[in-house]
Amino acid sequence: MQDIIMFSKFIGPAFWLLLPLSVIVLCLVMYVCWLSAQKKMIDKWVETILFFAKETAAMIGLLGSVYALAGSFKTEGNTVEEIRRQMFLILGTGFWSTIAGIIVSLKASFGLLIKDLNSKEPPLK
Repeated sequence: MQDIIMFSKFIGPAFWLLLPLSVIVLCLVMYVCWLSAQKKMIDKWVETILFFAKETAAMIGLLGSVYALAGSFKTEGNTVEEIRRQMFLILGTGFWSTIAGIIVSLKASFGLLIKDLNSKEPPLK
């Protein structure tokens, strides 16, 4: 639980949207790997969810960056150095949310790649 709270401080509010999406993507990628190893067909719903996650995770990460950018203008402090430090902390949170969104998006892309490499059907466009 301590780790989850630590990651939520680094990533910001976008973490609470990216965490369940990341767990779902990880489970689906493992499912795709298992079906590919068994030489079985991968259901269309799996491909659809992975494609949705690939697109959505990056957007959630960018939303976290925009949220942090907007929040950085509201910083207050007694000195310029204190204000600058707070702004950099807030902006760093935004960048970490973008990185987290891209990582989730890459996991979904990896699942789609495995699916496409082991499929006889044309890929979803």
